[in-house]
Amino acid sequence: MREIFKYSNLIFLYALSHSYLATCFAIDLKIQGYEERYIGLSLSLWGVGVIFGAILHNLVRKKLNLFSTILYGSIIQLSFSIIFLIDQNTFLVAIMQFVMGITSAINSLTLETYISSKFRKSSGFYISLFWSSAGLGAITGSLIIAINGINNFTYYIAVIFFFLHFIPIFLFRFSIKQISIENVSIKLSKDVLNKIKYLLMCVVLFGACDAGFSSLFPSYLLEESYSDKQVGRINFLAGLIALVFYPFMGKLIDNYNKTVIFNTFCSMNFINLFILYFISDFYVYIICVAFYYYTIGTVFLITFNIVGKKLEGGVIVFGIAGHYISENIGSFLGPNLIGNIINININYFFLIFVFLYFLIVLLFNFNQIKNGGLSGT
Repeated sequence: MREIFKYSNLIFLYALSHSYLATCFAIDLKIQGYEERYIGLSLSLWGVGVIFGAILHNLVRKKLNLFSTILYGSIIQLSFSIIFLIDQNTFLVAIMQFVMGITSAINSLTLETYISSKFRKSSGFYISLFWSSAGLGAITGSLIIAINGINNFTYYIAVIFFFLHFIPIFLFRFSIKQISIENVSIKLSKDVLNKIKYLLMCVVLFGACDAGFSSLFPSYLLEESYSDKQVGRINFLAGLIALVFYPFMGKLIDNYNKTVIFNTFCSMNFINLFILYFISDFYVYIICVAFYYYTIGTVFLITFNIVGKKLEGGVIVFGIAGHYISENIGSFLGPNLIGNIINININYFFLIFVFLYFLIVLLFNFNQIKNGGLSGT
């Protein structure tokens, strides 16, 4: 548990700075008058960066240990964040998202693989704790936006957040230097790929739901005449509610039928999305968006857990890298496709996610049937 605490500090600060900056971009670019398709394109470059980071993982790990890449990555991200004290536009946002995606992916992939391998019997619970720290960082960023809004201090706060990365880097440097994992193998047998291919298709769609919602929901709220501070409040309170209950989901997934849990939450989320479509109310948004975020976390945790359980030995590393890459293919496609659709009509926003979740449920259950029935394992 002490190890999880150390690494959770890192992921908390990563999520705090990245989520804060991405949400500021989403709101600021909309206020500046950019169309949703350009906002979506700029923010989607995070996903492209993560894909590159996962592919470059082997090369980087052969030359540098985890401590070095975290340190260099944080220096690069801090340097780029200073640029936004001068100007903010879609081109600069795209570059920053791409760079942050690469540097974060290389390090997060190592940490998550290490935790999944070391705490294999309780991987759902420990990974949920790890991700809960990321969630806490993300909602803390939303809280700052809820208090400060978008103004002259916005990007100075971002720079401060990137400076904070260096505290746990040096505080836990000895533990970080000891972490190592196997290289990510890209040479897989047909049998191994068959075990996870439908799950990875499912994860692509999930990535589209996750990135598409987080990137463009602020634009939707601004179109509904909510202020920048109200957007921050909705995201903070919704994220806080989801976060409080999230670690319990890790325990649930470790001990009960994953397929039943998956289908139950996705079915409830269909109803949840229709409520969001028909009712425009500040408090309804908080409750329903909280459930949406919780469902995202549940779907991600289940697919991640099943991939880890199905694959043995060093192939686990590929499974997690494949999960990363698949999610971020969706993270690139989602904001772009959804941004272009809602550019036609903003009212299509929630209906798009109803359709995407329907496809996710079909793919997931097809995968379970193809691999021995709806056993949930």
